[in-house]
Amino acid sequence: MIDTEKAMAEYLAHNKFFAQVSGSLEKVASSELEELGAKIIREVPRGLYFTCDKAVLYRVLYESRIIQRVLAPLFSFACHSEKYLYQQAFSKISWTELFRLDESFAIEANVSDSKIKHSLYASQILKDAICDAFRTKYDKRPDFDAQRPDLSFNLWIFKDMATIALDIGGGSMHKRGYRSQGNLAPLQETLAAAMLRLSAWKGETALIDPMCGSGTLLAEALMLYSNIPASYLRENKGILHMPDFDGTLWQATQTAANDKIRPLPTDLIYGNDISATAIDAARSNLAHLPFSSSITLSNRDFVQLSPPPSSILLSNLPYGKRIGSDSDIAILYNSFGKWLRSHCSASTAYILCGSDHLCSELRLRHRWKKTLKNADIESCFAMFIIK
Repeated sequence: MIDTEKAMAEYLAHNKFFAQVSGSLEKVASSELEELGAKIIREVPRGLYFTCDKAVLYRVLYESRIIQRVLAPLFSFACHSEKYLYQQAFSKISWTELFRLDESFAIEANVSDSKIKHSLYASQILKDAICDAFRTKYDKRPDFDAQRPDLSFNLWIFKDMATIALDIGGGSMHKRGYRSQGNLAPLQETLAAAMLRLSAWKGETALIDPMCGSGTLLAEALMLYSNIPASYLRENKGILHMPDFDGTLWQATQTAANDKIRPLPTDLIYGNDISATAIDAARSNLAHLPFSSSITLSNRDFVQLSPPPSSILLSNLPYGKRIGSDSDIAILYNSFGKWLRSHCSASTAYILCGSDHLCSELRLRHRWKKTLKNADIESCFAMFIIK
């Protein structure tokens, strides 16, 4: 527990938290948070301030498919120098009561519009303060592990105001735990979940990914239909370090969500790719999830596919910045649009294209288009009604 004579954990006083999201997914994440029972306080680029009680917070941590991280603020203060950052971090938080000497930690820092200019340097200062706090008490320091820490802290300094927070999601929540193999350009799990949410697919009709790669969209579709919580396979140690952690409530939250899991029917989700290596990767990744044997996988050129009538086509198409030349990609998009028109009548397609220009290469009239960030690439996600 944080020493009450020092800084009281801010989230304990106000039940306010911060959700980090990928760029362009703020609105989607806001809608999901509200469905889970949270109240949105403010939306900012790549994040949402929200408030909720402990029961809702635990649901967010276990079930959210869109959020990247959930941060619980520990202490905020005006910060005009490196020396003051160290002093406040060292003296205002009881680090030795937050975690043990034999546990490892990591720090993610972001600095902007402040007298402290460099995020990496700010991270090092906070790291030194934490380690010195342990040396003062134990004459030893805990291990710093950026790859697989037992818990992570977040330092954000904006316009000389610093906030130190505990990452209670246990690292990036896009890491579901099912991906053991990737391909050249894997789709991030949270973006795949957002594409499904924007498509409004809930299993009423067959879903096909004709260029499925390593199967991220298929895995997210399976988890969505079967009510498998996003953190079903994740080991979240971050929540264990909350000063007010309630183990009984956390277990009950997981049990209640898991009780809603249902089997996946056969002939509902299909995946295909021209690459045998990609299909092998998809099969390996999907095998980590329940009911994955009900997903049909095929290895062929998409032009050989004949989807069931009134299907939903959902796919992340290749693009030149990662795969192939510009001219080859344009030809691929032309061919894919032609295939949709000739083989997918009475269906609806939701396609993530590498750019608005590539979207036009499909030569289809879109119902709507949205800009989504795929890593650092501004992509075009469009809906097409195939008549």
